[in-house]
Amino acid sequence: MSLASRARALVKYAAAPVIFRYPPVGLQPERLATYLSGLLARKGLPGDIAEIGCNVGGTASVANRMLRRQGWTGRYICYDTFGGFVDSQFQTDVGLGTSRNRRLMFDANSESLVRRVLTIHGSPEVELVKGDITTVSDQFLSESYSAVLLDVDLSDPTYEALKRFWPRVVPGGVIYVDDCPDGYDWKAREGYVRFCNEFGLPEQYEYGLGVLKRS
Repeated sequence: MSLASRARALVKYAAAPVIFRYPPVGLQPERLATYLSGLLARKGLPGDIAEIGCNVGGTASVANRMLRRQGWTGRYICYDTFGGFVDSQFQTDVGLGTSRNRRLMFDANSESLVRRVLTIHGSPEVELVKGDITTVSDQFLSESYSAVLLDVDLSDPTYEALKRFWPRVVPGGVIYVDDCPDGYDWKAREGYVRFCNEFGLPEQYEYGLGVLKRS
């Protein structure tokens, strides 16, 4: 993280109660509704819930609080670099058409900022795992998941995350992959399509989310 990014992160942390007085949800409204509805439909399944790429924790705070209000007692786990994109992964997608201007979009985040946002919005028990999802140790992965929101924007980490998490999804469970509209600047769809083709799974899209449902 550059000095400028560190400075921005410190400002965001100090001003979090004002800047983030409302949950900072990054999902488009229709995708948020799809995700939350999917969680409610699966709250009785065994397994944890994972968000891979959580930005500053707004979606996690809303989703976790919603589930707790319904009596859900599982683990909600967020995986993130908490410092923006891995450069080699981003450069791959520049070659696929992603704008270079997006390179620093999330580099002023931090684990401490996300923890503060979660606490402000009533979800302090959400677990945070720092690291590149392609290399995070298996010891930080749950044995099973009922639902996964995969929102890393880029093609390679999307593909690699699907390979790691799909085998852990319980029957009836689901993975939602954000940023999958056709022709989108982000190339998550490239990773989703690659995974579906390689493993013989049907592509399914709901409001710009790539969807994998375990039968």
